[in-house]
Amino acid sequence: MNDLMAKFDGIKGQELLDVEEQKNEITLIFKDNRYLFIKIENANLISESVPE
Repeated sequence: MNDLMAKFDGIKGQELLDVEEQKNEITLIFKDNRYLFIKIENANLISESVPE
C-alpha cells in the first residue's frame, strides 16, 4: 500500500488549479505544472501522475 501512495507524493498538499473532464478520463491540474490523469480502462481505474 505504501508503494501505491508514494506514487502521489508529488501532488500531496498541492493546490488544485483546474479539472478537465473528457470521455472516460478526468485530468486534475495542480500548482507547479503537476497533473493527475484518472481514467477507466477495461472496467479498471487507472491513474498516472506527471511528473511522478
